[in-house]
Amino acid sequence: MDYRAWAKRHLTQVSLHELGKVTTAWATEKSDKPIAVMVHGIGGDHSGLIPLAVELADAYRLVIVDLPGHGKTDAVRLPDAVSLRRWFEGVLSKVRKEIGKPTLVVGHSFGCSAVIGQSVLKKYKVVLLNPVPTPSDMYARYARIIMRSASFWAYIYNWRFFIYLRGRALIKVHTRAARRRVRWVGMRSKPTYTQTVFQAGLVDMILDGSAYQYAKHGEAVLVMCGLYDTTAKERDYLEMCAVFGDTKVVFLKGGHLLPIESPDRVAEVLKAVVH
Repeated sequence: MDYRAWAKRHLTQVSLHELGKVTTAWATEKSDKPIAVMVHGIGGDHSGLIPLAVELADAYRLVIVDLPGHGKTDAVRLPDAVSLRRWFEGVLSKVRKEIGKPTLVVGHSFGCSAVIGQSVLKKYKVVLLNPVPTPSDMYARYARIIMRSASFWAYIYNWRFFIYLRGRALIKVHTRAARRRVRWVGMRSKPTYTQTVFQAGLVDMILDGSAYQYAKHGEAVLVMCGLYDTTAKERDYLEMCAVFGDTKVVFLKGGHLLPIESPDRVAEVLKAVVH
């Protein structure tokens, strides 16, 4: 699949103004299909959700939002998870006015922290991919190192060798197609030095864990996790159910890059569960 050609043909850049800054979204063509808004994880941009968008395009009109300080979205002050959720709620209101009323909201990884505000959970069907309610000890140690040394490693973050290493460390589905997708996304999602430092400052929200307080009573419609994802401390069905209550929890073959490694499987489950 030529994702670059697909994106060029089907995605249009849309500028949404929120908190006095520009939020960039990427929308597929106008249609009568229900609208699904998707938000990527920390350190990436909308490119990381293009493989999943391809698989969902037959059922939804897609709007992929770049997080603040990611992709082509301006950085905004985000001191805590409450501010992040408030920003996203404002973005959704702009999407509704300028593109159409969303039916579905999908967050991946750090994007989950943005989409699980109380009002969003009440108004929309929310799907969480690879949520991190409690970071694993390994990830927490890594994240603290990243925060302390961001001004140094931001200079080398986009070196091809380090992009390759990050992909190798995270990928858990070792098919040729999965490796190609991970490599393609890694080469497309290249934050600037300033963006990289800004993104490192958001890691505190992941370590906090309070972002999931409103998702504990079954408000989300679906949670999908990678069988081999080591980012979250919650590793099995019962541990995730303890966090998300009555929400349906599904484990699929893959790691923390599940929608990149296995976009077809993620889309199949999503379309089967969300009506």
